Amino acid sequence: MKKLIYLFVICLGLAGCSKDSFVSNFDQKPEERMAASIAEVNTSLLSSTNGWIGTLPTNAGGGYGFYMTFNNNQEVSMLGDLTDATSNTLRTSTFRVKTGLGADLIFDTYNHISILADPNSGVFGGTTGTGFRSDVEFTYVKSTSDSIFFVGKAYRQPLVMVKATAAQKAIYTATDGYKNAINKIKTFFANTNNPYVEVTSGSTILKAGISLNVTNSLTVGKRINFTGLGPDGKVVNSSTQKYAFDAEGVTIVNGGLVWGGITFVKLRWKDATTLAAYDSTGKEYIIKSSIAPLVPLFQLWGTKYNGMLSDYKTIYPGTTTKGADILNYFHNGLIASVTGGFTFNYGRINFVWNTTNKRLTVNGFSSQNGGTSGWITAIIYNYTVTDAGVFKFTLNTAASGGYTANPLSRLHTFMLANTVTFDYYIDNGNLYGKMTSVEDPTIVMTFLLQ
Repeated sequence: MKKLIYLFVICLGLAGCSKDSFVSNFDQKPEERMAASIAEVNTSLLSSTNGWIGTLPTNAGGGYGFYMTFNNNQEVSMLGDLTDATSNTLRTSTFRVKTGLGADLIFDTYNHISILADPNSGVFGGTTGTGFRSDVEFTYVKSTSDSIFFVGKAYRQPLVMVKATAAQKAIYTATDGYKNAINKIKTFFANTNNPYVEVTSGSTILKAGISLNVTNSLTVGKRINFTGLGPDGKVVNSSTQKYAFDAEGVTIVNGGLVWGGITFVKLRWKDATTLAAYDSTGKEYIIKSSIAPLVPLFQLWGTKYNGMLSDYKTIYPGTTTKGADILNYFHNGLIASVTGGFTFNYGRINFVWNTTNKRLTVNGFSSQNGGTSGWITAIIYNYTVTDAGVFKFTLNTAASGGYTANPLSRLHTFMLANTVTFDYYIDNGNLYGKMTSVEDPTIVMTFLLQ
């Protein structure tokens, strides 16, 4: 009974409390908080007297770098690493910071960032309708003393901007400064045979080969890759991440690239000719050169490379006359007299590896609208491979689907009649995959590695 009386008294006490004694945790109205957030973003954008160094990965393609300055007239002036022209031509457009899901930074007139979102595939090579799946509207996330972070509204890719130093600004604003910085990195990788870094794993020194794809290809462009054998000397470890060029080298986006338990975040010049990789702790790894590739190509199927591509009417360097005859029977045979009644204006051959089941699929794609859509003929082969990397193919599934069974017929005959090896072919800094007949070494075909 005493307990009931005690609880009753407490309830009366609570009921008698004045409403005025409640203090809200929110001392501002929602619209006031949003106005403060917008003001904070605007102030931050204008606060860097030397401008901002920006990085932006795209959803469908690689990563890209920018140098930006903002002014009180809601104008942004920008350089970008998309092309020589964008890295050397300062483009001024307008921007706004307005209310959205948060404070939104909007590039509302066309600039270098807009190119990545351009739906016209003829502008920069993106997919018709979606471009590189990139944004021009970004939601504010947070700021630090030297950085500001946004995320794309549609494709959720991080736009990170770091305050530039006076020395960095001098490079960006010098004539050809950014372009020359980019080309210096490109030249290093074009002229360095099989670049790699050494990584310590216990008592073992591992070598990770580094490749930098400097193209703007949606599927493989603007990516950096580390590949090497693990401690057992047999298992191939491969890791790929997107990157952006900056005034001092390369910044690896999306938090960096992880290889051998180490997170690599950037490439920088140690001196005029020595390039080094740096991990998230600041440790330095000098990039060295190897006469031969660190890992044979055939060991990279299914890890670093999933396949090869022969694009429409393109014969790549290193292909011999006999090899070109086989490939051109497909590329020049997308006509009614060869396909059996239909003519196409685009086609390609894709090799796709399934190393788990030891199968190789050859896909012959044909299109009547320039590649936007089309039909695929697939031939599936089983294979065996020796320790030396000699492949023997046998038929698993005959050509099915699509309209390119006959255009593929010469390649199909070659696959069954020959044992083959796979190797690298380098031409003018570009790396290709080379397939060579063991029985007739004058039959060589080269392909884009994918």
